[in-house]
Parts: sequence; structure tokens; C-alpha cells
Amino acid sequence: MGSTSRPDRPAGGRFEELREAARTASVPAWVASILLAAEALVLLALGVLQVLRGFGSDLDDVGRAETGGVLAIVGAAGVALLAAGVLRRGASYRSPTLLVQILCLPVAWGLLQAGDYGYGIPLLVAPLVIVVALLAAGGFGPSASDTGGPPTRAGQDEHEGADRGDGRVPRGPRRP
Repeated sequence: MGSTSRPDRPAGGRFEELREAARTASVPAWVASILLAAEALVLLALGVLQVLRGFGSDLDDVGRAETGGVLAIVGAAGVALLAAGVLRRGASYRSPTLLVQILCLPVAWGLLQAGDYGYGIPLLVAPLVIVVALLAAGGFGPSASDTGGPPTRAGQDEHEGADRGDGRVPRGPRRP
């Protein structure tokens, strides 16, 4: 079977879209995406290690180890998806990204209180940097492409305030 290509989609598909987004992304979006990708890689590695550890004989509950490992791998896939979405500046990826990062903070605090600074400090710093980067990248509120145009005041007619070309600015709804 030969491969067919659609004229409206580049040959690279989604990876080409992601490369283009990486070329045009702002520095804060880059920082947030790279940290999210690093989180995804760490979660993936920990999940694989947990699954492999479940095969050992030194565990009391093998099922819990396996389940934790599989959940970590699924979480890694989700965080990787968030990293790609943030890089593409997708508005629908902002809330889940912020939620995941906020959920990391109590875990980090607990690790710090237990004296596990090697895990606690990175788990505290990375989410804070990601949240600040999202704020700096305009991470809250819809972008112009999400709303279909530039933002307007609530209740303002889209034609209100537009110059008609004769120097007059209409004050009410535009009439045909």
C-alpha cells in the first residue's frame, strides 16, 4: 500500500506542527514545556522502575507496586501531552497544567518535612517555575486565536468604536 498525503497537512503531521510551535514559542512557553517534558521523563523512568521492582521477591504487595508503576507511566504520558500543548500555546492545556503543578506542591512539602531534600526541592522548584512561566507567557485568559479575534469589552458590539472612514465613530449597533 502506498502512502497518501493530504494537501492541507504537512508530511510530518503532528511532529511538524510541534516543530513549528517550538520555532515560534516564547521563552516562557519554552521553559514551561521543557520542565514539563523533564517531569514526564522522570515519571516515566520511575514508573518503569516501579513495574520492574514489582517482579522482585522483596515486596509485600506486588499488586500495589505494579499498579503504582502503571499509573506513573500513564501520568507521564499525560504530562508529556501537557508539555506539547503548552508549547503550542493551546488554551485548553493551561488549566490541567496548573492543576498538576499545584498538586505537586503538597507532595513536595511533605518530602521536605520528612527530610528528603533530594526529591522535595526539585518537586517544589519545578512546579513554581512552570506556574511563573505560564503567567509570563500569558498563561491565563484566551488568546486572540481562541476567541476568533482581538478581545473586546463585555457587551460591546463588534462594530462599535470602528471608524467608518468619514471620521465619525458609530455609537450604536451598525445598521445595514
